Amino acid sequence: MRALAVSLVLLSAIVPAAPARAAEPGPGAACTLTAADKVANAKLSFDDFDQTGVGPATWRQLSNHGCWAQAVEAAGDYLAHARFARASQQRDVIFHIGQSLGIEGKYEEAALMIASAKSPDPAAGEALDWNTYLEGTWAFFKRDRAALERARARLIGELGAGNQLNGSVLSGLVNCFDRPYAIAYESACRKGQ
Repeated sequence: MRALAVSLVLLSAIVPAAPARAAEPGPGAACTLTAADKVANAKLSFDDFDQTGVGPATWRQLSNHGCWAQAVEAAGDYLAHARFARASQQRDVIFHIGQSLGIEGKYEEAALMIASAKSPDPAAGEALDWNTYLEGTWAFFKRDRAALERARARLIGELGAGNQLNGSVLSGLVNCFDRPYAIAYESACRKGQ
């Protein structure tokens, strides 16, 4: 039962937790992050900061509004000051910083963050192959199509809903390799469009 709960938490951190849409801040979107916001964020649980975004200055809300620079800043501050119940939560925040940087077109910085989010010692038989997903995402940012294709093939060949979902994301990155990450990540690219 615990393994299922951990898998569901990890699965919720994969695609549903990714940035909503790569866009310029919409009308009325508040792309502000104050010192008080950072203090408040540090008191939030991982889920409240990263997954559901209970406040306007959380990574989730800032990224949902296209405030990528502020989302990166909020997540970096959260890494420095928040308490994590599990190392995987810290890796998810690092991964989301990488995604936000990638959406901004800062591929070298994004690649470094994605590489930093790998699990150092994945347990044999884990339901979610997180590291292969990260290797594929890293390869996209490093502009290494062959490595991306290898990671995608490995991931879509594995069982599990999370692996299939992440394999679909990597398929989108392959299908739209010559487009910006913000577009290649979208579901239309996953369908080969």
